[in-house]
Amino acid sequence: MRKLKIVVGGYVVSFPLGGQVWMFMHYLEGLARLGHDVVFVEDTAEWALPFDPNKGYASADSSHGRMVVGEAFGKIGFTGRWAYNTIFENKLYGMEREDLDRFCAEADLFLNISGVIPLRDSYMKAKVRAIIDTDPIFTQSKIANDDWTRDYFKRHDVFFTFGHNIPTGSTGVPLSGIEYVPTRTPVVLDMWPHVEGPGTGFTTIGSWDAQGRDIVHEGKKLSWRKCEKYEQIIDLPSKLPGVTLDLTMSGMKDDAQRFAGHGWNVKDALVLSKDIWGYHDYILNSTGEFSVAKEQNIQLKSGWFSDRSASYLASGRPVIVEDTGFGTFLPVGEGLVTFEGVDNAKAAIESVLADYPRHRAAARNIAREFFDAETVLAHLLKTCGF
Repeated sequence: MRKLKIVVGGYVVSFPLGGQVWMFMHYLEGLARLGHDVVFVEDTAEWALPFDPNKGYASADSSHGRMVVGEAFGKIGFTGRWAYNTIFENKLYGMEREDLDRFCAEADLFLNISGVIPLRDSYMKAKVRAIIDTDPIFTQSKIANDDWTRDYFKRHDVFFTFGHNIPTGSTGVPLSGIEYVPTRTPVVLDMWPHVEGPGTGFTTIGSWDAQGRDIVHEGKKLSWRKCEKYEQIIDLPSKLPGVTLDLTMSGMKDDAQRFAGHGWNVKDALVLSKDIWGYHDYILNSTGEFSVAKEQNIQLKSGWFSDRSASYLASGRPVIVEDTGFGTFLPVGEGLVTFEGVDNAKAAIESVLADYPRHRAAARNIAREFFDAETVLAHLLKTCGF
């Protein structure tokens, strides 16, 4: 393949937390390792004030996010290869405007990850414009019910989704005339080296309660909230004496003390994730991941699989998660184990611990076969016609 000029559009300066930063580093580094010339672009809109985890709120000041991105992207060779355009500060950071505009005008591909940034004319000059839906089910529901979102998506040429089963129509969500192509989250495997030992316990990292993202499907409300799922297994620690179960969530408020009283090792995800290297090491030193999934993806079996879980697998740490239908493309049973309900969760954890070395090796093998960044991104580029 010839060397391409690729603009990756995304949302990192405005949300400079571990999982978000690492997801974009995998895309940038993976495309660069394939030999392409890559620039990252973030652009604000009126809904996207940058969040500062040290302050705990969003404001016009993007200095913290720019510091995090500058350091992180610098470590993978992207110093001077990223741009942050802010209407709140009325400034372009990271690159000179003429250099960014020139690169965009010559770009072969505009890869819009998550569909957050405004589609300014300069970005849309690329020969091919592709978008990645990273939040399946919710995205399709919003497109079907909101003209602005539908028009935004349809301004692209190629439509990818993390919901592997979305294109088959099996989920029952409306596709709104969009021909989706499944893709997987890329992981640069050597960024997640093997750490010896059994790890500190089963962990996960996420948001406790996300408001305004529930949907109604065929007259039934389907939740986006993890808090509702954890309520169903609140007694799990009492069934697994001697096993550490971390609950590392942001926004737990009064629930934190209540879950701690039931034996969960409660931690603040915001405190952990604002240090992207601490986030990284937390995964590396875990026994494995144990996590629930969003009801939308469980009930409709979208096939969604998180970038966070892929990083656990890459680290050789087994993943135990609720089934979202990803068994249609991933091997399940060794290294990656599904569960449903508290008793099944207990059995899943016990089965992994009973033969931990085998599950560790299987986890790494799954990451190598299905999430290796160069393989995933080469397929993405081929789908885009390159």
